[in-house]
Amino acid sequence: MGGHEFPDLIFSLLFSSVLLGSLLATVDKIDMKDVSVVILSQPNSYHAKKAQQLKDILLQQAKELEDAKDNLNVILLHEKWQISGAWTVLPIIPSLAKQMSKSSWVFFCEDGTQIDLKKLLKVLNKYDAKKKHFLAKGLIDQDNTIIHHFFRQDGFLYPDFAAGFALSKPLMKDLGRRIEERETKYDFSIDTKHEIAKFIWDEGKGVAVTNVREFCTEKNEGDCATTYREKIPNCGPAADLTSTFFAVKTCEKFHKDRVPVVKSTWAKDVKHIEYYSDLKDSSIPTIDLGVENTERGHCGKTHAILKRAFNHPEISKKDWLVIADDDTLFSIPRLQKVLACYNPTEPVALGERYGYGTSVGRGYDYITGGGGMVFSRAAVKLLMGSGGFRCPSNDSPDDMLLGMALQELGIPATHSPLFHQARPDDYSTGYLSHQKPVSFHKHWNCDPYKVYEEFLKESPLKRDEL
Repeated sequence: MGGHEFPDLIFSLLFSSVLLGSLLATVDKIDMKDVSVVILSQPNSYHAKKAQQLKDILLQQAKELEDAKDNLNVILLHEKWQISGAWTVLPIIPSLAKQMSKSSWVFFCEDGTQIDLKKLLKVLNKYDAKKKHFLAKGLIDQDNTIIHHFFRQDGFLYPDFAAGFALSKPLMKDLGRRIEERETKYDFSIDTKHEIAKFIWDEGKGVAVTNVREFCTEKNEGDCATTYREKIPNCGPAADLTSTFFAVKTCEKFHKDRVPVVKSTWAKDVKHIEYYSDLKDSSIPTIDLGVENTERGHCGKTHAILKRAFNHPEISKKDWLVIADDDTLFSIPRLQKVLACYNPTEPVALGERYGYGTSVGRGYDYITGGGGMVFSRAAVKLLMGSGGFRCPSNDSPDDMLLGMALQELGIPATHSPLFHQARPDDYSTGYLSHQKPVSFHKHWNCDPYKVYEEFLKESPLKRDEL
């Protein structure tokens, strides 16, 4: 080594040390005024309470960091924007963007997301807030899927809302302009995670998701700024199956195909169940409600089921009514745990939430039928007692018409990510990894028995869990 090389090496090391020190100083810089947190809360009392608890935790963390809790702006979605489809995020972006005179970032999360505020701020400080950034834990599809309209783009990432995601101010401003100019084209909101990423990506002209390793759903993923609280809720003793009634919609052509799957899987775990068909079949047995079978829609049959649940002296006393298709698969023990979080004396409509016409803040939300629709006793009374739920024809879309009726009655469609309208193969493995699913739907191109065994089967709850 020449005499002049050693000093150069020392200088290089010193320069690197200064550079690293400068970087660490930048990362340690915390300014909560630069961040707004939007909790994607829901108006149902259980979810509103969870969201408020998360807000309180964040404000307490902020106070401990700077002794100035008002510096952190935390917004509850259901309080700030009482419009249809606010949960799809796009309709609220224009108003959010206009309020960003101080904030450089908006961080969105679910009510079950756990946040280490100091670590979150350090993560955001790594990125230039003057540039367009879409930061998230990126999910990716393994194959084309109907819930994403068979869209396929190699390497396309979309955000896992459970881990949270962040949009920078320049990106928010650009999105606000695009939305106000009516560039949104979604009639249906099916999987808002994918739809918002596709809109922001804008066929390659916009911004793609930057995968952030500190945005997590599992604590063992690394040095996490966020994690997800629980794979399934823990709200105390599980719901009593004697107070839950299951109604299965079927028809003659599926009596020997789909019904046996139901009876040999999840139906073995329930106490009260009836099968409604267009033909009375004593071998099952089925009940003929006097409504002919239709190829699609099934509004007439669903209306007849709700009418029976409302008028029947025994069914009407049950806390919960679960309406399922004959190709819906459930985990009953997990459903019991989920229902424990909700009050049947409140009007509750629970399942996987979709939206129609909601991308621009209009339209209505609805519980998609295939994943299972759960109604509290109070909701059934409001839907049928008021005559709010009506069917223009027997083949009208039952779940969508129910959504319209719920909106008219002021009953929110309450979303649970544990209900699934499609098959396991239609969802990202990363998305399913942090949940214990309650339902899946469809027998198409899959073995329903295998789906049940692999994703849903669970031992019946023990006495001390009830």
